[in-house]
Amino acid sequence: MSLYADLMHPEGAMWLADVALKNIAPGEEFHTQVQVARGPTSSRWVELRGRAELATPWIINGVSFDVTEQKLADQKLRASEERLQVLVAELQHRTRNLMGVVRSMADRTLRRSTSLDDFTPAFKDRLLALARVQGLLSRMNTWERITFDELIRTELMALDAESERVVLDGPANVMLRSSTVQTFSMALHELATNALKYGALKQEAGRLLISWQLEISGEGGVPWLHVDWRECGVAMPPEGAPAQGGGLGRELIERALPHQLGARTTYVMEPNGVHCTISLPVSERTRAETADA
Repeated sequence: MSLYADLMHPEGAMWLADVALKNIAPGEEFHTQVQVARGPTSSRWVELRGRAELATPWIINGVSFDVTEQKLADQKLRASEERLQVLVAELQHRTRNLMGVVRSMADRTLRRSTSLDDFTPAFKDRLLALARVQGLLSRMNTWERITFDELIRTELMALDAESERVVLDGPANVMLRSSTVQTFSMALHELATNALKYGALKQEAGRLLISWQLEISGEGGVPWLHVDWRECGVAMPPEGAPAQGGGLGRELIERALPHQLGARTTYVMEPNGVHCTISLPVSERTRAETADA
């Protein structure tokens, strides 16, 4: 028995010790699985079934089966079920977020529209922007994250706004929190759309600089992304003239981002163009990768 115990995983050896010490009552049936070492780097699972017989010396009658393959299959099945539960929970969470964003977007667009003809193209344009973000999210695994540089380049490319008049300056692979991507991307879309219709990407002398940096600060070392959106060379409307664009985008930036994402924002119509700053917390994985770099 001692040689058999030496081959066992510690938990199995403890069970065998109970047998040796007669901790199993006479006539009691037993059914257990124990891990048996097969070599220095591998082991097998054995299922033991039997009955303790009252006799002198102590007798255990039973059989054993190698159940290693079944054990491994059960472990894979449990892992698959756990992953499925995580995926379903993530899908439900993203769906709730998406419906909230669509409802809010429709309400804001409707409030600023004078007619159905005015509402339809504006709402369609925003839905397309939201669909682009969903396309990015759908290509990811559960534990992956969208990065800021990927998000801003996707938006500029979709609007055909990547040109020599646009300068992007910041570190790659700053990972965003999945829960913030939809609202954050809509704010970026509104900024880019206004620049394309009225500002730096519309006017020939206009230039757009989008710079960003990562800061690890505060208690617990929370990573924050600081984005600086600066347009220059733009002929702004005379003082007192109706503002061009900026309505929904400014509302998203000044109200929705701070309220929903805990962001810190500014939005200023400067003499030569829009200047906007957005600071928001990002994925903890960014901090970990920064520390490893």
